[in-house]
Amino acid sequence: MKKQKHIHKSTGKKHKKHTAVYYLRIYTLAAVVGILVFVAGTIFVKPSPCANAKSCTSDLKQNIQNNAVGMFEGHKVTPPKIDLASISSENVLGATTNQGEKHIYVDLSTQILYAYEGTTKVMQTYISSGKWGKTPVGNFHIWEKLIATRMAGGEGADAYDLPNVPYVMYFYSDFGLHGAYWHDNFGHPMSHGCVNMRQIDAKALFNWADGPSGKTKGTAVSVCNHFTAPDMCEQDNPINQ
Repeated sequence: MKKQKHIHKSTGKKHKKHTAVYYLRIYTLAAVVGILVFVAGTIFVKPSPCANAKSCTSDLKQNIQNNAVGMFEGHKVTPPKIDLASISSENVLGATTNQGEKHIYVDLSTQILYAYEGTTKVMQTYISSGKWGKTPVGNFHIWEKLIATRMAGGEGADAYDLPNVPYVMYFYSDFGLHGAYWHDNFGHPMSHGCVNMRQIDAKALFNWADGPSGKTKGTAVSVCNHFTAPDMCEQDNPINQ
């Protein structure tokens, strides 16, 4: 009986030791596999580009890719060539006015953008605001100006990937005014939240508008549900910055 009891205790000890080692091996193997998957993902999986997302940073910096091909609504599009040496900084709009502070108004109801110096209108043109994402209504200031950048995002049939988006003026998070080369349907909503403009108009506005400088904010931008005059910008639940 004693011999049998001794064997039973010995077997129990071996069983407990085997269980601890078993779980240790499982945890170690899982950790190694997790590390390998992470490393492989960072090396072989290209992160998808993004735009109009607070976590996105790739489209908030100047990015010129003259040999890239774009995609919009399932079709390939050819971006314009960006030559920094040929970019003019000439102040075209309001060159002879200088009659007050600059202010940009976007009328969502008519899809028209207005640029004013005081009460003097220096520009009026059709735009395309948000169709797949709403353009934020409110009062903002241009916080960044970029000659060109890459914007991409969406999914499925709404996916887009657009290099060399020209004359970008961000006014709220990563919502901005900019030129659009992938459509010519201005006067109708066509964007994912930004304000699309004809390239020639975007360039003129870009050269006229100011970015922030020191403690001075950039040119004011007001997005209106309906606009009549600088003092008549109707806004529903506006964001004020």
